[in-house]
Amino acid sequence: MPRDFTLPPEPIVPENPARPQRLSPPQAMALAGQLQAQGRLQESEAILRQILQAEPNHAQALHLLGVIAHQAGQPGLAIDLIEKAIRQDGRQALFHANLGEMYRQQGDLDRAIRHGREAVALDAMLAAAHSNLGIAYYDNREYERAEACQRLALKISPGLACALNNMGSLMRERKKIPEAIDYYRQAAAKAPNYLEPLNNLGAVLVTEERADEALEVLAKALSQNPQYADAHCNIGFALKALEQPEQAYQHFQTALQLKPTYAEAYIGIGRIHQEQHNLPEAERAGLKAIELAPDKAEAHSLLGAIYTEMDQTAEALACFDRALALDPELSSALLGKGHLCLEMGDLAAAEQFFRQDLSNPGGDKLGARFHLTQARKVRPDDDNMAALVAAGREIAGLPATKRLSLHFALGKCYDDTGDYQRAMHHYQEGCRLKRSKINYDPVAQADIFSRIIESLSQPAVDGLHGMGDLSELPIFVLGMPRSGTTLTEQILASHPFVLGGGELPDLLAIAHRPLGTGADFPDNLRHLTPETLAAWGTDYIAGLRRRAPAARRITDKMPGNFMVVGLIHLMLPNARIVHVNRNPVDTCLSCFTRLFHHGQEQTYDLTELGRYYRQYNRLMAHWRDILPPGAFLDLRYEELVADTETQSRRLLDFCGLPWDDACLAFHATERKVRTASITQVRQPIYTTSVERWRRYGNTLAPLLDALGDLVPAP
Repeated sequence: MPRDFTLPPEPIVPENPARPQRLSPPQAMALAGQLQAQGRLQESEAILRQILQAEPNHAQALHLLGVIAHQAGQPGLAIDLIEKAIRQDGRQALFHANLGEMYRQQGDLDRAIRHGREAVALDAMLAAAHSNLGIAYYDNREYERAEACQRLALKISPGLACALNNMGSLMRERKKIPEAIDYYRQAAAKAPNYLEPLNNLGAVLVTEERADEALEVLAKALSQNPQYADAHCNIGFALKALEQPEQAYQHFQTALQLKPTYAEAYIGIGRIHQEQHNLPEAERAGLKAIELAPDKAEAHSLLGAIYTEMDQTAEALACFDRALALDPELSSALLGKGHLCLEMGDLAAAEQFFRQDLSNPGGDKLGARFHLTQARKVRPDDDNMAALVAAGREIAGLPATKRLSLHFALGKCYDDTGDYQRAMHHYQEGCRLKRSKINYDPVAQADIFSRIIESLSQPAVDGLHGMGDLSELPIFVLGMPRSGTTLTEQILASHPFVLGGGELPDLLAIAHRPLGTGADFPDNLRHLTPETLAAWGTDYIAGLRRRAPAARRITDKMPGNFMVVGLIHLMLPNARIVHVNRNPVDTCLSCFTRLFHHGQEQTYDLTELGRYYRQYNRLMAHWRDILPPGAFLDLRYEELVADTETQSRRLLDFCGLPWDDACLAFHATERKVRTASITQVRQPIYTTSVERWRRYGNTLAPLLDALGDLVPAP
């Protein structure tokens, strides 16, 4: 919505005006108006104050001085001046129109509407007054009245840019996105120096996943006004959509420097921290956004997503509920609450929220359909699959991010229904798109594996053995993603003595602490000391205790902890470590066919994935070589699903836990599960994923070549 004020036509002044003090009051007013229109506010103010010195109650001078005060960021003074002008001459529609807009910007909608109505009553042909009244109605959520005002303004003045811009915002509110884009473009064309429609257009293009187009539009706005906070914020969202978080963060920060109370910029910063798994900072940003804008539904939805990742289920539900109370059609809240229901095992409720989003005019239909494919096995007669297949016929015309989700959704549909050739086509296309958007260096990753091995060599481990915290609280379940770690944790978490902690970031965060001369991971591990190990172990245990003070044992199922098995052994010598193995090709295929929420950059190219697996296999062999026998348990997924009771007894025995029959009914255990295997652990044991890779035949050739001798024999 516009932030400009209605002014008289540009004044006519003498060709060679004398000094202001020699002009007549009408000439001085004309010159002051001209200077104000040129942005020379101080010069205009000086003339107006000279007029008021001679005529303290000069209504026109008071009004224009009020407009200048507002432009200078003094809203209270501006309102006082125009109120005084109206007391001198209350029949000027222009005064009421501008005062109403000032009150609107201060959030006083009752006064804004009252003065707006007075303005149009005084001059029914003042188009800008109708437009300003419409903005006040819009903010008051009286959309029909708002639209009537804007249409009347355009009837009086068809090219009125502010009314065209406001119509764009009305169409956007009503989920009529093509019409909104058209109105914003018209407004920008009518008034090239009027930047708000450019900014609004950029914002809509971002939400429509047309980030490249948005950047062009927003850059044009910034070229005219580098201090335009709203444009910086929207560029931040565009860059985030293009997976350029560092550049996006800088624009959000710039927006906040220019407008410290900008809730939307805090939402952007919160999302970046969330995606980078810096959840405490993400929470702080979300809370700040809500403090600044308590009625902003998207801020509550963001905080709900953050609390979901922090395993604070009650808080997450409360945030999603608050967001939906403010905006019952908010897609991010519906999908977020649906996903939270999935994690809690309530698949029926999850599907209900996904389908509710489908029914909304502005719902994220493709996002909802993608989530529905993940919620349950797709059937050949599935209405959701039929809709996705239909969307696939038009896939070439979709933005890249939508194509990405659609390819993975169709891959899941065809995989579930046994059409593996089509499934692989869509998985390959989806992974190709995802790989093009991420910065993953397989050579650098291989070097990290080598440096871990060098940093925690046999002599290093032998010299530090037994120096950490002696707590028996943690049970680590680790391995490659999609290798069976979730199933293993669910079996353990079904035991009455064990709390399932899920994928905790704590250990890897500790492992990345600089040591020595500020060395980063993994070179910091060369500088470990007995004191460091004891402190790190104590810190890790304290983090577990904060989550569950009364728990006897707590699982940490972060798969990537396999990178630091040697460190776990040193800093927590009494911890139990369970390494879950699975057929290498099945593991890699399951990774390749999954669109991960964040991380796992190595999984979107079959060759890179196979090479990463070989590096993982090399590192696990290193841990077996240098650690004492029994330092960790190797548990094979295939053996676990083939003979669940025997392997579960072996697992519990290794962890020092007595047998409990509940471990065989793991699918009935009520707990929140945050993992890509979110729905599988709600089912009894099944073996259909064993040797799954053979259904894909020669489409896996690049993966098989990369794995080499790790490929199982026929």
